[in-house]
Amino acid sequence: MIMEVKVRRVTSSKYCEVFADGLGRFTGGKVSVHVRPGARPVFMRARPLAYALREPVERALTQLQLDGILSPVERSDWATPIVPVVKKDGNIRICADYKLTINKVIEVDRYPLPRVEELLLQLRGGEHFSKIDLSQAYAQFELDDTKKYTVINTHKGLFMYNRLVYGLSSSPGIFQRRLEQLFKDIPQVGVFLDDIIITGASKEAHLRNLCQVFDRLKKYGLRVKKEKCVFFAESVSYLGHTISKNGVHTCPDKVKAIIKTPAPTNVSELRAFIGMVMYYGKFVKNVSTVLAPLYNLLRVGVQFSWSKECQDAFTKVKNLLASSDVLMHYTPELPVILTTDASSVGIGAVISHASAHGERPVAYASRSLTQAERGYSQIDREALAIVFGIRKFHQYLYGRKFILRTDHKPLTYIFGNKAGIPVMAASRLQRWAVLLAGYSYDIEYVSSSKNCADALSRLPCTEVNNLGVRNDNTYVNFVEDFLPITSKDVKEATARDKVLSRILTYTQSGWPTTCSDELIQPYFRRRNELYTECGCLMWGYRMVVPLSLQYKVLKQLHSSHMGIVKTKSLARSYVWWPNIDAAVEEMCKQCETCAAEADAPHRAPIQPWPYHTRPWTRLHVDFLGPYKGLTFFVLIDSSSKWIEVFEMKGTNASKVIKVLRSTFARFGLPEELVSDQGPPFTSTEFKNFLKNNGIKQYFSPAYHPSSNGAAENAVKLCKRAIKKAFRDQTDIDTALQTFLLAYRNTVHGTTGETPAMLLQRRTLRSRLDLLRSDRVIENRVREAQARQVEYAGGTPRKFTEGDSIWAREYGSGDKWVKGTVRGVDSLRRYSVVADSGQTYKRHIDQMRRRSRFSDVTCPGGDDESQRGEGNVVEPLSKGSEEVTLPETETVNTNQGEQEGVPSEHSSPKLPSPSVPPVSRYSRRTRKPVDRFRVE
Repeated sequence: MIMEVKVRRVTSSKYCEVFADGLGRFTGGKVSVHVRPGARPVFMRARPLAYALREPVERALTQLQLDGILSPVERSDWATPIVPVVKKDGNIRICADYKLTINKVIEVDRYPLPRVEELLLQLRGGEHFSKIDLSQAYAQFELDDTKKYTVINTHKGLFMYNRLVYGLSSSPGIFQRRLEQLFKDIPQVGVFLDDIIITGASKEAHLRNLCQVFDRLKKYGLRVKKEKCVFFAESVSYLGHTISKNGVHTCPDKVKAIIKTPAPTNVSELRAFIGMVMYYGKFVKNVSTVLAPLYNLLRVGVQFSWSKECQDAFTKVKNLLASSDVLMHYTPELPVILTTDASSVGIGAVISHASAHGERPVAYASRSLTQAERGYSQIDREALAIVFGIRKFHQYLYGRKFILRTDHKPLTYIFGNKAGIPVMAASRLQRWAVLLAGYSYDIEYVSSSKNCADALSRLPCTEVNNLGVRNDNTYVNFVEDFLPITSKDVKEATARDKVLSRILTYTQSGWPTTCSDELIQPYFRRRNELYTECGCLMWGYRMVVPLSLQYKVLKQLHSSHMGIVKTKSLARSYVWWPNIDAAVEEMCKQCETCAAEADAPHRAPIQPWPYHTRPWTRLHVDFLGPYKGLTFFVLIDSSSKWIEVFEMKGTNASKVIKVLRSTFARFGLPEELVSDQGPPFTSTEFKNFLKNNGIKQYFSPAYHPSSNGAAENAVKLCKRAIKKAFRDQTDIDTALQTFLLAYRNTVHGTTGETPAMLLQRRTLRSRLDLLRSDRVIENRVREAQARQVEYAGGTPRKFTEGDSIWAREYGSGDKWVKGTVRGVDSLRRYSVVADSGQTYKRHIDQMRRRSRFSDVTCPGGDDESQRGEGNVVEPLSKGSEEVTLPETETVNTNQGEQEGVPSEHSSPKLPSPSVPPVSRYSRRTRKPVDRFRVE
């Protein structure tokens, strides 16, 4: 004891990192999970989660993320549902049901666990023994890229495990391999999964080996759980053997369940005991002779009386069952079978080997039920027996495949690998199912008559050994916090209820094979998921409420006046009884408060107005505004989708009639007009106006603008254009008319034509049309111009920048002034600077070339320098009249061109002829071509 205290002090100070709180991280490399090649990914959606559990589950997920165990992911090919397990302190443990997904296709690491002989060889010569338990053993090992297979699916999305997780079938082999490699060079150290057993030939050697183990743990970042460590114990148990300084001997716990079995007190208990004896009868010599006194008590008409002869036979048979003739030592090479059973007073388990000569037991175990456990339902007691056997024989079973037998068939589905853990199973069943997920087994159903553990459960040891079984913190706590009643009230009302009292009895003692009672049928269908807790009947995480308390619970469910759907969801998180959904619906429908504040019913399917093929048949009208102090009257034709918008100074009937009269004068009278029930449209004056013009009037219902949807959409479009005009700080009317022009020329999504084409049978000309060029007309005009110039035989005159010219002056003074060409604006227009400095814009007809002798000649004279300019030509022969033809103007197809801007469609330059052409008079008047029509 003193040595153990000393060791704890040394380890706590020197190896404080090893004993520190939190999660360790193995620094010797990451581990891998191998999946068989070609395995098909399995993605399972998240299971429904009660509202009462969402907050603690989210809190647990957040903590796992903070610890670095989980990381959120957006997508994954693999996904495993989680099972939330309520822990003793009320918190939630997140567990994954991997038996449905990755465990089916995983390549299990078959690294063998140590044999008894191997471990005993390593620990040989030790006087005292120490055991070190690793904290969160698997989670201290990081996963490599294969962690993508460990993704879990929750109501908060997908999360991926970054650490080795309990429940993967490869985890035990991976863990065992790494730890054995870590300590294989340290003498007298044995490793069995998360337990490290240390000894030494002396206390000094033991302490030295212990320090080496802690040094190795510190070096590789591993941490241990101080509370579970044992230092310098005189003996340790392993695989049914007790190891001490005196050597190895059989563990008495293996046969204690048989040796301490109490004598039967009735015929049924006696039958169970004889059945167990006969199960192994082939290994018991003269078993019928030994059991003869006990057989006499089973005869018809014989009163059960336990005599000394019966007691002697009973004691002898127990000793035979515990002898080496029947029992065999655990052998890893042989198949292992775990058989369990439960009764109303106890639970029992037998682990055995299937040998060539038959099934032989390895060890027995049994115990009595506590007072709380006796209140469990039958399915819970049977599951408790399985968990008891698993924990009792953990060292025999963990890390290897074995067969699990039970005589309760529903457990073969709950704990099997074909279906997931039921959502509505009891919290303890969910927790136990997750515990079993760490073991590799095949579960089998066996009839009670062939269950060798039946006698151990009916005749358990009188002492109670919980062996890790704790008082459960179940869903009752969550439900009780919500209900306006306590679990005590439910318990008392359940006992008084005629139906639930029967259900309570069935749940605790066993259900009949069939049920014809209609009142019992809803419970019979859920018999495998019903259980009792604190005297209350529970269905999963939902409490079964007796009839006398149902109205009070309904009032609590609807106290927040939520709708039917949400009230049902709330009810499904806490309570249940047959037809609870109908009861919730009726409660919500009868609530006058909800009815007074209810929303409108669902919208009816849209019914469009009938479409008229002839435009301007039905008009839809409405007002836009007031917006920014402006009000507009909007009108749309239902057939062509043509929109008209008018700014209004008022909205009375007379002003609306004035606008409509003007519009009808342009487009004609419609047949129908649709509007809302505003004052202008319902007035007598407006009705008479429509009646006199033969127009039918239709109104949309009050506060239902979608009935006049065409007008509403038109208002929306126009209002958007007005808003944009305000944002751009442009003129509202200009922006609105620009929008209308573009809208009328744009193909409508419904009609597939432009409003202008449907209403006016033409496309409205806009600025965008200025970008278009008709090549046919353009080419025809150019050809005509070329022919005209060629026929005239003239050579186009032109000036270049810097030429000296005479320019026509239209002001006071001389008719011609001297100047210089400053720039060429186009083919016929120039910028001219007079010698006086004044600038002019002149046409080529208003300009003459000026020679160097112009300073001494008369500007209006007929000198030689003016000849050949193209203005005046000499006569060809005597008698001919000299004439000057007007030059052909360039045809400008771009009508929007401003003066001074060269046209891109100007006539091309023609080459000058070799002989200067002359112009002749013609007595025939030639009419110039002024218009061309496209064929």
